[in-house]
Formats: sequence, C-alpha cells, structure tokens
Amino acid sequence: MKKEIIILTKSDKRAGYCIAGIDKETGEWVRVISSNWMTEHAVPGSDLVCDDGKEVDIYDVVEIEFIKAVPTNVQPENYLYNEKAKWKKKGKSNLDEVLWIHGYDNADYVFGNTQNRLEGNEAYLTESSLLMLKVDNSRYNVKRFPERTLFQMNFSYKKEEYSFFKITQKDLKEKYSAKADGWYPTGTDTFVFSLTDKYKDGRYYKVVAQALM
Repeated sequence: MKKEIIILTKSDKRAGYCIAGIDKETGEWVRVISSNWMTEHAVPGSDLVCDDGKEVDIYDVVEIEFIKAVPTNVQPENYLYNEKAKWKKKGKSNLDEVLWIHGYDNADYVFGNTQNRLEGNEAYLTESSLLMLKVDNSRYNVKRFPERTLFQMNFSYKKEEYSFFKITQKDLKEKYSAKADGWYPTGTDTFVFSLTDKYKDGRYYKVVAQALM
C-alpha cells in the first residue's frame, strides 16, 4: 500500500531516525518503522534520501510504500515500510495545512499523566503514542555532565506543569549543543510529542520529537 505522508518528526533514535507524520488523505498519524529490531525499528539515514536525491525534511509530502500496519499496544500508529522502494517527494506542506487536515490532538494530559514517563503498568493510560499539542511557557534546558549533555524541555499544558521532557529532535539538539548551560525560550508553542518503546527499566518515556513553526 502507498500513502502520502506529511513528515512531522525527524528525531534521533538509536543509529537512525524516528520518522512520523500524518496521512495527507485521512489525517491519521503514521509512524514509519523499519524491519531492524536491533535498532528498535529506527529508519536509517540512507532511506531518508528521496527520489529527488535530497533527504526528507519536516513538512515534506512524501509517498511511501508500506508493507503492512504493525500496531502495538503502546504504538498503534506503526507502519512497516518497504525498504527496497525509494520514497517519492510529492510536495511541501506547512503548519496551517497540517492543522486544517489533522488539528491539534485533544488530550487531557500528555500521555496519561503529568510525569515525563509511564510505568509499565500505566501504558493503558494512553491510546496514542503521537500527539501534536499547543502548549504554554515552553523553554529548553541545556545541562552538561562529564559523560553527556542533556537537552530537555519544560512547559505547561491545560494548566498542568510538565518538566524535563527529553528532546530528540536532531537539528534542535545540534543547534543548542554549542550553547551554555541554562534555559532558553523555544520560540514556538506547537510540538509533536512521542511515547517511546519500553526501556530496559520497564518504563515508557515521553519525548519532544519536533518543534513545529
């Protein structure tokens, strides 16, 4: 099956990318996954090069050939793509069109509660692993440690406070990697949030997958 997807996330995942977007025809979320279970089904960078020779980017409208839907209890939006078929660039979208087709997701909480994670027995709290939300008072935090640098975000949503959500958006992390430790305004109020696969500690983590302008 082929779907035209408006790409809305391009974030770090293992040695590849987490790619997700909305079906241009139906407005439904689609998480694009590979067959490589060793990278938790991340999409390798080589597969992001479309038929025009350019790497897919946010708001690109891309025709992708899928083999089948492979929903899980936590990530019902998963679709396995045909790794032998080149993605085809069909055009460019924008936030206004995305909001017209899909709109903001109507969630009471960001994945079930106000924490930055779900415990294993809390996975039932959410019916989706992707949310596009309009939030308030969002700010990025850069914090360096000897072994790594953390990129996180605090924000409020429906008058509830949310703290220290990990940022996985690749170009955003690169942009702030040279900045000093501290807090920075985001410059936008619209974000795509994603719920990860289960980690070794049995938890599912909530991440900021993409800031949308």
